[in-house]
Amino acid sequence: MSCTNCFNGCTETNSDQCIRYTGEDVPALGISHGDSLLAVENAITTFLVPVLTGVGIKPIISESIICDVVKQFLPTCTQCTGFTLNEVLTAIIKAACLLQEQIDDLVTEFETLNGNYDVDCLTGVTSLSGTHDILQAAINKICDLEVNLGALALDLSTNYLTEEEVTILIQNIVENPPGGNLVKNKMIPYVALPFFSTDISMFDIAGVGGGDWIDIYLCNGTSHPAVPDLRGRVLVGVTTNVPGGPMDPDVVPNMGTGGFNPAYTINTIYGNNSITLGVTQMPTHTHIIDVVNPPPHSHFIAAVQGGTLTFPVNDINPISSSAQYTLPPPPNPPEKDVNSYKLSSSSLPATVGPTSATATVVTATAQNAGNGLPHSNIQPVIACNYIIYIP
Repeated sequence: MSCTNCFNGCTETNSDQCIRYTGEDVPALGISHGDSLLAVENAITTFLVPVLTGVGIKPIISESIICDVVKQFLPTCTQCTGFTLNEVLTAIIKAACLLQEQIDDLVTEFETLNGNYDVDCLTGVTSLSGTHDILQAAINKICDLEVNLGALALDLSTNYLTEEEVTILIQNIVENPPGGNLVKNKMIPYVALPFFSTDISMFDIAGVGGGDWIDIYLCNGTSHPAVPDLRGRVLVGVTTNVPGGPMDPDVVPNMGTGGFNPAYTINTIYGNNSITLGVTQMPTHTHIIDVVNPPPHSHFIAAVQGGTLTFPVNDINPISSSAQYTLPPPPNPPEKDVNSYKLSSSSLPATVGPTSATATVVTATAQNAGNGLPHSNIQPVIACNYIIYIP
């Protein structure tokens, strides 16, 4: 095999074991002056191979400066002389990745914290203000609330009673009512109460109470301008200008069952003690009339030749079939001819005998009945006086 620029002045090839190293000692590699070339080569190779793979490099790093985030990724070391470069670099990379994840989370959280806020009652900031400004505005608001709550607490402690104090005060009032035995101290103003006592001597002739009954009135409409007249009347709740939700459909004015409920406003009066029914208020009904066909009977007609025809209505003594009945000239008709109808004799023969007919239709007329009097419209009640306290 040819060799270009090769040193070929050697007369023979010598083994590297026969060549001595004449350089200085290299303690780091274990090379000493006088070692064979083979020993030097092996020392260098033994050093370079671990270095090239990183296993043989052990940085001199004080363990005291290695932070926890890196330490958690270093291998557990017992009786070791230090960590290799690969172990150190691996731990640093993993720690850096972990820190990057934490930084990314912090960035996301920071962006969330710096998003648009609903400032609501805060002043001096907008929804686009930064977190610091929002927090400062919230702090200011809390401080203002603290001041206001302190003022409220002072006002409550100065001008108001505690629940325990109110309870004691009420008990004292009940046990020792002001004004002695005044009845009004036990009543609610403007509330009409049923009063069943037969003794109303505490009221004067106008219905005004006196003595322990001062400021209490009979509800007679005249004892006080604010007193209603409840004599003979039953109370009903108003349906107009009253708070609350929808009313029961049966009581909605003019829309309930039958549409008869009026619009009750305060102090208005409705109702009657009696009602007279008209035809339109009566139930729909039918009158049944029995029709009877009478037996066959005879009608007799008597006539006067050249005179007038007469129909005897009340024929007490019927004429036989062969007899004739002739009227004398007016004004003296027969006694049995109570009702007579005069017709021209030219339409009938001069003499007409008895005729017979069977009635098939009888007309009946229903007569009116009843007196049209009103009837009672009073619900079951119990009578009492009503009293009311007007301050």
